[in-house]
Amino acid sequence: MLYLRVFEQLAELVRESPDNSIIQEKMKILSKHYVLFRRTRQDGSCFYRAFLFSYMACLQEILRQMQDKQAEVTRLMECLEMYTDRFSRLKWDKAYFFNPEKYFSSVVSELNEVLNVIAAGLLTETEIRTEEFYKQSIPQNLNVLQFCWKTVRSLDAEATTTQMRALTYTLGIPLRVEVVDKSSTGQGVLVKRLNFFHQADLNKGPLHLTRGYLSSSTAPKLLEEGGDDANLLSSDGAPLLTLLCRRGHCDILYRK
Repeated sequence: MLYLRVFEQLAELVRESPDNSIIQEKMKILSKHYVLFRRTRQDGSCFYRAFLFSYMACLQEILRQMQDKQAEVTRLMECLEMYTDRFSRLKWDKAYFFNPEKYFSSVVSELNEVLNVIAAGLLTETEIRTEEFYKQSIPQNLNVLQFCWKTVRSLDAEATTTQMRALTYTLGIPLRVEVVDKSSTGQGVLVKRLNFFHQADLNKGPLHLTRGYLSSSTAPKLLEEGGDDANLLSSDGAPLLTLLCRRGHCDILYRK
């Protein structure tokens, strides 16, 4: 299977769930906001792959609108430089990396190669292992290294909010995730929406995570824009990068 499939109408996902009315209804709700999607390869790297492909696709539009064409590239390189130092201070299993520092430098230098999901995984693990904030997300029966082995390095790991938050903060790239599952609430069928972005009063900390829900009557809502990542937001304040998460698997969504 290809790493990334062709563009498809979102309505196709409605037809793929003929026996599940909840999934069908949630896809119909999303169809009011999105028109196309692209499937990614189903493996433990689907989140990283979808994130990087989506960012690269948005980058051309971002650079077209920015007066300083080099600003976004410079910002991204500064983020990578900081994490190169963090990575070098961590202890890595030599069976995993024969020469950790050299390997990290080589994969990060090739981050512009869209298929290099290894670099994204390394950045995510480095963030989780060097920030106290993420300890609250780690089960008590696991230490941070075991957690990363299970949720970041594993080839069959499902995408979680911990991974998403770590990578978006590492690269300073806002992200929206629409979550479609079989659950329903007392308020009816709703699509869970996750936004990872800087709010104006939270620019100095980790990307803020807001949770919301889409219903069949949900109207577009303006979000409070941040500062450093304002170029990565649409005119209504929403993150330009948008993913669809189904059963832990991530595909790319495209707005109307």
